[in-house]
Amino acid sequence: MSLVVAQHISKAYQGRLVLDDLSFSIEQGDRIGLVGINGSGKTTLMGIIRGAIQPDTGMISRASSLLVSYLEQRPLAVDLGTSDVLENTRFTAMEHRMKVLERDMERLEGEALKDAAEAYSRIQNTYEVSGVFDYRARLAKTLAGLGLSNDQMEQPYETLSGGEKMRVALGRFLLQKSDLMLLDEPTNHLDLDGLEWLQTHLISSNGTMMIVSHDRWFLDHVCTGIYELEGGKLIEYRGNYSASREQKRAIEENRDRTLERLETEIKRQEAVTQTMLSHRKMKSYHSREKVVRKLKDEMQALRDQKNPKLRMTFSIVSSSDKKDMNRVLLEVEKLSLAYERTLFRNVSFHVRAQDRVALLGPNGCGKTSLLHILLGRREADEGHIRLFGDPDIAFMGQTATFDDESLTVYAWLAKSFSRTETAIRSRLAQFGFREESMIKRIESLSGGERHRLNLCSLLEQAPDLMVLDEPTNHLDIESRYLLEEALTSFKGAVIVVSHDRVFIQKTATRILGFVGTSILPFDSYENWRDAIMEFKTDQIDLTSMPEEEASFSDNVIRRINAQDNHDTRTMNPVELRRARAEYRLRIATLEESIHVHERERDIFEKRDPTEHSPEDYEGYALLLSDLEQLYKSYFSLLEQGESSTD
Repeated sequence: MSLVVAQHISKAYQGRLVLDDLSFSIEQGDRIGLVGINGSGKTTLMGIIRGAIQPDTGMISRASSLLVSYLEQRPLAVDLGTSDVLENTRFTAMEHRMKVLERDMERLEGEALKDAAEAYSRIQNTYEVSGVFDYRARLAKTLAGLGLSNDQMEQPYETLSGGEKMRVALGRFLLQKSDLMLLDEPTNHLDLDGLEWLQTHLISSNGTMMIVSHDRWFLDHVCTGIYELEGGKLIEYRGNYSASREQKRAIEENRDRTLERLETEIKRQEAVTQTMLSHRKMKSYHSREKVVRKLKDEMQALRDQKNPKLRMTFSIVSSSDKKDMNRVLLEVEKLSLAYERTLFRNVSFHVRAQDRVALLGPNGCGKTSLLHILLGRREADEGHIRLFGDPDIAFMGQTATFDDESLTVYAWLAKSFSRTETAIRSRLAQFGFREESMIKRIESLSGGERHRLNLCSLLEQAPDLMVLDEPTNHLDIESRYLLEEALTSFKGAVIVVSHDRVFIQKTATRILGFVGTSILPFDSYENWRDAIMEFKTDQIDLTSMPEEEASFSDNVIRRINAQDNHDTRTMNPVELRRARAEYRLRIATLEESIHVHERERDIFEKRDPTEHSPEDYEGYALLLSDLEQLYKSYFSLLEQGESSTD
């Protein structure tokens, strides 16, 4: 079943054709990845699909009563309308309206009373079928999957960071009822746990969706088809992103063979044409000229389809090139840092002159703090850092800054480095700056362009060690390819923080991964993920766990115990239904938490006592104490439930 059908749609802005004669359909069950360089028209196309933007030409039809939901790339401008992260203002508005109607029905008579009763019934029905009674629990579960901690959920919304607000917007979006979901870069601000949770959630939802993303791993695991916008045209590919690249390569290889054949045929026809002219066979001459022109037009059309972003060959040196590439540049010994809670402790590792190290961990674990300590911008609580041979270190943070943004791209690089004009233009071209983009002022560059220029400038410094914090942020897929080629060609050491799994696999030779408050070496991303899963399932020593590792249910229990015991007899029907739903949720939450604690107790008690340290027994004692408190809360809640039904 077709949910959306587009026929020959085009859209131009200020004379520039963004979408050129596009025809496509979205079928029920499709999970389409929409890809293309920044500025290719992806967000515009989504606006046309949902009806927010009208095409200049062409027609788009949608299935009857199609419900389309849209996640903006930057939804922060939307006012949540409440300080409560888990509150739904739509439900609150319906509750308020029902209370007003209840008061009105007490004084109204006749037709007015009948109308008010019908309005109340309609709102009540919508309220109940919208999943209101378990909405807070479902949203909390979703936000936990996206990486929001319990403490963050309990904070006032306005105190959350930009990235945390983005995750709240995504969580709310995922709970909306929808026939077609349009998601514009939903993976922004998600850590690796959040990315894996989201991809699993989208696949299991069995929904129809179109997703704009530059995360190739995500596109590979979620999408059943890829639509690529290139030069205003839309190319459709079957399968995931990797399959689309294979299909694209086959198309380009076939195009190259066709171009070679056309070039040979044009030369042959031109030779025949000259023969006709020399023999004064003018009619045949003009006929052959038409054939040659037609062949040349066909060849030019094929050349226009070729990707203008040709692959570059990088040759980027560092000042270490003539030194021993196995020498140690940096050594960390027993480093620890705490800020409100322990971020990491007793961390030790070293970096050699040719290492490319990926530093992995969830949001908020302390990755950026560790980078700042390595750079001397922050002090650790304990431990030592040693630098050997006075290495040159360059840093690229999550935000690219320039001391004079009025300069053009070309002028910036020319001012910073003494190179010939040809060398500067060649280096800028390697980072995607060509012709007109070289004379852009820095202040007018997009986020991705700023990062590319910053990286280009850093590599020109030829440092011994580059430290990069989320370098793929704001970069489209084409720019990520350029970044990967630049780093793999760089002859120095690299420490990089990233959540892009393809980028990690292509560039990193070593993995340092956070596991709880430890940072450990791993051979691969997969080995680190296995260690994380083992840590989450088998960790018993509760005292050593970071606060965010505590289960959601434990925080709920503390909130339950702190709440007043309201008398259900004074509640109106809406409040009573909500109270009963919350009661059922509390019981289920306590039962789950008791089950988890009992399992941890049983595992401990089945182990050989000689294997336990004194610290293990301290953790075991705390576990039993927590379990006893859970039992008390559970039976107390059961008694409250029985008394409220008397």
